[in-house]
Amino acid sequence: MLNDSISQPQQLLVCPSSQLAAGGYKRVEVLFRGQTSSVIVTRYKGEAIAYRNWCVHMPRTLDCEGTALVDNSGENLRCSMHGIVYSLANGESLSEICRGKKLTPIRVIESEQQVYINDRRVKPI
Repeated sequence: MLNDSISQPQQLLVCPSSQLAAGGYKRVEVLFRGQTSSVIVTRYKGEAIAYRNWCVHMPRTLDCEGTALVDNSGENLRCSMHGIVYSLANGESLSEICRGKKLTPIRVIESEQQVYINDRRVKPI
């Protein structure tokens, strides 16, 4: 018999669903695989999605230089340090310098008008 804490990911509350608007994001401080990190949670085509807040180009958070990460089209994230662009659909870099590399997706769910991180690799700090 498996221990429930091993077989089931711990749900971490991000925010009420109404507070996660398209074009905006929430930053959540977490432990990712045992290391202090953060997660960017946003909406894409009405669905809550999340990625680890870590640029594939340089070892920096996506929002290290500013907070406007989602572009005006609502289709992409843009790293605030060097402007590397990532597709919100799949986290893939659209910038030539890192083409094909991807942000690390983080599993999220919405339940009872709340958004939760629901990923085995992520724990509360």
